[in-house]
Amino acid sequence: MRAGLPSGWTEIPLGELLREPLVGGRSGQAVPGGVPVLRLSALRSATADLAESREGPWASAAEAEAAGHLIRSGDILMSRNGGPGTQIGRATLVRETTGPTTYPGTMVRVRADERLIDPEYLVLAWASRAVRRQIESSVRQGAGMGHIAARDLERVRLPLPPRSEQERIKTSLAFWFARVDEEKAAVRDILRQVEDLRALVIDRDVFGRTTNGPHADSESSSGAHRAPLPAVPEGWRWVTLGELAEVVRGPVANSRRADDPHEVKVGSVRPAELRGERWTHERMPTVRLDASRAEATRLSPGDVLFVLSGQPDSLGFARVWEQDSSHRTYVPNHHVARVRMAGDALHPRLLALYANGPGRSWLRHAARNTVGLASLGLDQLRQTPVPVPPLAEQGTLLASFEAWNSGLTSVTASAEEALAMADWLLDGCREQALAGRLPHRAVPTIENDVRLKGAVAVPTTPARRPVNRHEVEHQAEHLWSSFPPLTDDGLTALEYGEQVTYLLFLKTAQELRRRPLNRVDVLGRDAWDELALHEGTELIQHYGALLAELGERGGVVGRIFHKAQNRLRRPLHLQNLIQQVGEGLPWWDERPEWRAPVFDAFLARCAQDHRTAAGQYFTHRELIDAIVACCRPTVEDTIVDPAAGTGGFLVRSFEHIARHLPPGVPPDQREQLAHGAIRGTELVDATARLATMNLFLHGVERLDGNRAAIEVRDSLAVSPRRRATLVLTDPPMGQRRSVTSSTGASDLYGAEKLALARPDFWETTSHQQLNFIQHVYTLLEIGGRAAVVVPDGVLFMKGAGERVRRQLLKQCDVHTLLRLPIGFSAGFSGVKLNVLFFEKAAALPDGSPATRQLWVYDARTGHTAVADSRGSGLDAFVAAYRPGHPPETRAASPMFKPYSVDALLATPGANLDLYADLREEELGEVSEPHLIAQQISERLEDAWRRFARLAKELTPPRDARTFRSG
Repeated sequence: MRAGLPSGWTEIPLGELLREPLVGGRSGQAVPGGVPVLRLSALRSATADLAESREGPWASAAEAEAAGHLIRSGDILMSRNGGPGTQIGRATLVRETTGPTTYPGTMVRVRADERLIDPEYLVLAWASRAVRRQIESSVRQGAGMGHIAARDLERVRLPLPPRSEQERIKTSLAFWFARVDEEKAAVRDILRQVEDLRALVIDRDVFGRTTNGPHADSESSSGAHRAPLPAVPEGWRWVTLGELAEVVRGPVANSRRADDPHEVKVGSVRPAELRGERWTHERMPTVRLDASRAEATRLSPGDVLFVLSGQPDSLGFARVWEQDSSHRTYVPNHHVARVRMAGDALHPRLLALYANGPGRSWLRHAARNTVGLASLGLDQLRQTPVPVPPLAEQGTLLASFEAWNSGLTSVTASAEEALAMADWLLDGCREQALAGRLPHRAVPTIENDVRLKGAVAVPTTPARRPVNRHEVEHQAEHLWSSFPPLTDDGLTALEYGEQVTYLLFLKTAQELRRRPLNRVDVLGRDAWDELALHEGTELIQHYGALLAELGERGGVVGRIFHKAQNRLRRPLHLQNLIQQVGEGLPWWDERPEWRAPVFDAFLARCAQDHRTAAGQYFTHRELIDAIVACCRPTVEDTIVDPAAGTGGFLVRSFEHIARHLPPGVPPDQREQLAHGAIRGTELVDATARLATMNLFLHGVERLDGNRAAIEVRDSLAVSPRRRATLVLTDPPMGQRRSVTSSTGASDLYGAEKLALARPDFWETTSHQQLNFIQHVYTLLEIGGRAAVVVPDGVLFMKGAGERVRRQLLKQCDVHTLLRLPIGFSAGFSGVKLNVLFFEKAAALPDGSPATRQLWVYDARTGHTAVADSRGSGLDAFVAAYRPGHPPETRAASPMFKPYSVDALLATPGANLDLYADLREEELGEVSEPHLIAQQISERLEDAWRRFARLAKELTPPRDARTFRSG
């Protein structure tokens, strides 16, 4: 039973609370007039929305009832898959049915034993954090979508109080949820009023009160308007947009081949990009256009963009393009119009303000509407009347609006923050209730002043620029270019990487043999030139025999060619690849300093083959660079990666040491780096040969070494013979299994989970990451440092996971946890990763834990950047980490927070699923409703004060006729 539950409560799996077994729904071809089947969107709230349905595969209610697929009042539906607005495993209660309704195969029906658990209480408990963590740890990825099996749902454990207490919790939460919803509704009303006020300020202050009144007569250079225009101030005039500016629609992307020499690649600005505070260039798609068409529609600073089609509420929305780029052309999407002012008659910003304010109603009235969609033609846009003030007044008008808008924006931000915190309050109430600590009428107090701090801006992480980045990527792409045609023969990216490695090594051996000075005869034969003497099937036979002979050798050569096979079965494919490597890479001989970065970029390209999860052997280089920068390897370190993959950690550690090598280091100490001071272990032959080639090209491997730096074996199978001072690793995902294929892919169906029992381990488990954490501990010397990449589940999983975490906190100084942004898991999309930094400590005399404080850096919450984009924020983490300085010298921030070890060990499950939000004053108080309500009150009080100040400032003198600032 979970520690900390009130007396009389228990914790029990869902499967033991059922009246009937879980039943999955049915999906299939809809039958005309068939029984309605729910859409996944019906599960967006706690109560099922039966209106969210469509025709289903059942022809009659009797047929559906016979199959047991009709839903009844009191049923609970759970989602097995994710969808728009719907979490995997979300539970929804069917309160009442209005007619026969079924559910699809993406849902599971739950019928609870109401003698044990109230269905409404079950739905409340199912939304708790503890349950969500269990669900997320059981989600499986397949075909680009996550799903959860019914048997995994049955294993989820819920807190189960007595039946009378369940009723009390339901009643209490209903009361508090209703109270919070009332306050949220009030805040939303405030936000609507703010927007009305913003429109009024634009209308009256900026555009001179464009309503009927004692103003100058309405004038326009065109009489084509549908209705009389409002009066404008004297000196102003109405002009159609077509007379003021050039109005063009964005082009339609060509569907011709991508290699058309008359086409160029351009960024396409969609309607969605017009929203927000800044232009999101990283999210803008690229399209290919005819060069002349791209130039005719390209965007320049000062152009005004208008939405021409889409949802009615977005129609006519305008924004000024303020960006300019020397390396990329941007054009509007076909649903967006570009308006370019013909002269200085009207400032573009004033045009956008008018379009988004008073002019919006005219644009919507002129639009053509269909069901849920609207569109605006260029002629209608050109005929839009625009009020034009005298040029001398326009600067003053813009400054006036910016002054008002700044105050309104601050109010809006406060109210929106209060809304977000209200959702946090609802979650906190639920968590307290499910722990038995929420009273019926708990009144929030104001004793604790816990104020939220705003988020800090995170600088982007610059890309490494070895030699010339553009040229390096071009050469890596050249190496990759032969792969796509080979996929028809079943060749994977990993296998292709092997074939390129063989040939590159043979070519390098030829160069070393022929160079005028310091010749090295690596192979004892000119194997590269021998290939040119054969063709057709004879070439295939000779090449296969050559690989087999080299695979029998020792050292680096034997490691690269161990069990090597020619996967290019067609002689033409092999001849083409030999020719490409031999003739297409002239720089290989002339620019040896380019070899390592080009091969590095080539490996990164191979990792993008998601069909075979090749990315699982590849760790993102940004992450490796950040970890190495924090751990600061030195020439005195012995560095080990027990799950080496393609050798990224080892290569970057070597480069870091070389860059920071102090003067006076003895030659023999330098030599140690290439003779055992940097080593790794890899389970898969194919990956090990890529790693060995990578280390060789970077100068880590020596051809005269008797033993390769990369060993091919199961690093977990036996206790380590040698210790290390620094371990950096990104272990494989999943469970340890008894069968592993020759390609390294686990046989998920033909193999059984294999619990690993080692006398030097704390726990016996089949969980790979937990085993690797224990293995890393045994690898380290006392005082040794480690950084281990782990998924979220390792931080909160129960059983063996909890026991390993407790031992790690006691035996090591676990000083830093980095929560990574989504997207750093190259092999498994959607998996959330973290990095644990720790040092192995000697046992303390008093038996106290070696960990004192765990610093948590949250680079995930509020950040949507993924690893593949510029801006993952890891430079900011390295700066906050303060490499080379003790953790006590760090400064807390909204992204970086310390937790005491006593609080961590006292938490149920030794849960390390922590975030750095400084709103959390102490661990365990994350869900205190009275603190959250107090914080919301502070935010709203701040908003009210701002409103009062605005109201006072907006109050005009008694004889004023217009809203004019100053």
